Amino acid sequence: MKKFACEDFPDKFKISVSCASGTESVLKKEINRLIGVDVPAINGRIEFDGNPALICKCNINLRTADRIYIKTGEFTAETFDELYDAVKSVRWEDYIPMDANVYVDGKCVKSTLFATSDCQRIVKKAIADRLCTKFKLLRLPESGSTYKINFYLFKNVVSFYVDTSGTGLHKRGYRDKVGIAPIKETLCAAMLLMSDFYKTRPFADPFCGSGTFLIESAFIARNIAPNIARKFAFNDWKNFDERFYKSAVEEAKDRENFTIKPDIRGFDIDKKAVELSLHHARRAGVADIIKVENSPIKKFKPWSECGTIVTNPPYGERVYGNEDAKRCYIELGDALKNSPLWSCFVITPHNGFEKYFGRKCDREKKLYNAEKECRYYFYYPKKETR
Repeated sequence: MKKFACEDFPDKFKISVSCASGTESVLKKEINRLIGVDVPAINGRIEFDGNPALICKCNINLRTADRIYIKTGEFTAETFDELYDAVKSVRWEDYIPMDANVYVDGKCVKSTLFATSDCQRIVKKAIADRLCTKFKLLRLPESGSTYKINFYLFKNVVSFYVDTSGTGLHKRGYRDKVGIAPIKETLCAAMLLMSDFYKTRPFADPFCGSGTFLIESAFIARNIAPNIARKFAFNDWKNFDERFYKSAVEEAKDRENFTIKPDIRGFDIDKKAVELSLHHARRAGVADIIKVENSPIKKFKPWSECGTIVTNPPYGERVYGNEDAKRCYIELGDALKNSPLWSCFVITPHNGFEKYFGRKCDREKKLYNAEKECRYYFYYPKKETR
């Protein structure tokens, strides 16, 4: 393996996994199942000790994670001088080779230093000064792979991270065409994992759009790693041993079970949405277990004694007019009145959803869809028939 004036990648460091607000508990369970670590979520992140092999496993297997980072340090910084000194004290040479293209991004919240662009400049300068001193250079060539450094300054405490994922982990690779008002794959997965969906239980999305809920449910049923078909930032790093990645891919493939034939069906009033769902299902490799019909919600009828619905119905400002959206909620509720063993899980920002659905929810949770505050409504099978 060719070296670029940089030691081998460290074999121990702190891993930090970020996720969308409201999905921390699901991510925590995922991490516990994957690596047997039970740690609390703090400010939308879960942190634990790890190594290069674990970086690969987390990126490939976690369904609800936004990105996987290496945390390199945490300091108090109330002035630019303190920020510069904090950055320069980090052993960046352990992670970044001398030809790296260093990109800095960050956020300042409730801190004395509030100008993000100025902080970015200071962080970049301090990293460059540290690496130039270490590698005996006058300036960094920045001709190699990109290493994205993130900082988060909150209440005068700054944390530094190396982004190992690159493009956000909601970009699975199968959704190459954009439908109307799509929902992120990671949020879909979180909603499915919060629901009572199971591989032997029929599943439906009456407003399937581009097919994301259908595909993510198929991945879960067959135990297909969500990001097994894509690459990550660390794949381009010259100092990161590719054998860790190949091993993680092989392990993930060994866990797949294509003998599972779940009953997954999608419905949409838009013919283009039906075509898009089928197109994405083919790209994801699960078209053999997904059925999609061009049908409005008023014609939807549960086809078995029990089943699960998880859906993102239209709402006034997103797709339909407000009155049309209300009618969809009423018709969804009507469709389930005679199916007491079917559960229903719905995300919407509409405050009157329960009224139009015709039933008070069993539970609700605040989630964010494209930065818009929504409610995730849980409707379980009726207690007397459950």
